[in-house]
Amino acid sequence: MTFKKLIQKRMFLLIIILLMVSIYYGGIQIGYNQTLGWAYDLSFWILVVKPFLWLVFLIGYGILALLRYSTNERLSTLHLILIILTFVAEDILNFNSRLTLTLMLISTIVFLMNCVWAIRNRNVKILIQK
Repeated sequence: MTFKKLIQKRMFLLIIILLMVSIYYGGIQIGYNQTLGWAYDLSFWILVVKPFLWLVFLIGYGILALLRYSTNERLSTLHLILIILTFVAEDILNFNSRLTLTLMLISTIVFLMNCVWAIRNRNVKILIQK
């Protein structure tokens, strides 16, 4: 199986692999967070949003694979790179929370664009195969 076909047809498998790597190397950071005055912390939202979004990505690409829809190769590659950058920025390098949340927002937008593209172009693939 080529990388192009893997990206277009089996993106959910790549998400599962990234989830396993993230669980092995990442994990939940536990500690006491004391805010002072009107200060706030965005790191809590990463604990809430990231697993939910990765689950949405997994289910979304799984449904597209079950329906045998092909995704856009460039959008899928960009989405995979964004997911890897999110994993590296948050779990390995412990970068700023805003960077991680921004990467997750961009990743969600690319995921939605990819799903819309796959659904809109499903008939084109069927007509070409006949």
